[in-house]
Amino acid sequence: MGTNFLGYAILKHFQEAFRLSRFGNSRISESQNLRISESLRISESQNLRISGSQNLRISESQNLRISESQNLRISESQYLRISEPQNLRISESQNLRISGSQNLRISESQNLSISESQNVRISESQNRRISESQNFSGNL
Repeated sequence: MGTNFLGYAILKHFQEAFRLSRFGNSRISESQNLRISESLRISESQNLRISGSQNLRISESQNLRISESQNLRISESQYLRISEPQNLRISESQNLRISGSQNLRISESQNLSISESQNVRISESQNRRISESQNFSGNL
């Protein structure tokens, strides 16, 4: 009974600690990895900021959905890697900004769809690789 209660208390603590609430920010400091096993949903008016020397890895069969009025900012010397059978969906009035010396790699059988009133900015010294069996829709 005592062990079960302790486990429950620890679980509740981490649920509260990692919840992305409305109007909240998630900041991940340098030299860290963010690995997401199932799904990442960020509600409106939130920012996901990942600082230098980090990796954002999203494993297969997952969705990264960012709702309206949000920014996904990835600073320099970082990778955004999205493995196969995944979708990256960014809804209207959003920005995807990737700064210098970065790679955006999207593996096979994936879709990158960017809806109306959006900007995709990829600065100098970068590679944009979109491999076979993929669709890219949107404005550059």
